[in-house]
Amino acid sequence: MAEAVVFGRSAMGETVEEGVFTDRWRVRRDGRLIFAETIRLEGEVARMLREPAVAAGGVAIATVLAVPGDQDMVERVRAQTFCGEVGASAWNGLAMARLCAKDGAGLRRDLAAVMTAMGGTLPRLWLN
Repeated sequence: MAEAVVFGRSAMGETVEEGVFTDRWRVRRDGRLIFAETIRLEGEVARMLREPAVAAGGVAIATVLAVPGDQDMVERVRAQTFCGEVGASAWNGLAMARLCAKDGAGLRRDLAAVMTAMGGTLPRLWLN
């Protein structure tokens, strides 16, 4: 699974200054919860994204979760060269990568590299 969010299109001069963003993932296997996460940004989103622990000035973020996933997937991700920041880890049969980039174009490039390294397929729209 992969999800990307871009807070304003840099190439179009768009920025997101304030707002509310909530993202909630619940992944179940055989009816059992195996992954849960909620992200919420509210208020001065641009200021929050500038914080080093949030996005260090990036405006494009993504998460990739592979089930099943393993350390081999993580090592293939870590072997790539990225435009932005990418971190990957594996635990309990899951593999996850988190991405952050300065713009949507960099995120798209990094996301394609991560998804390919993890053995996933890219959306057909991306291949045109």
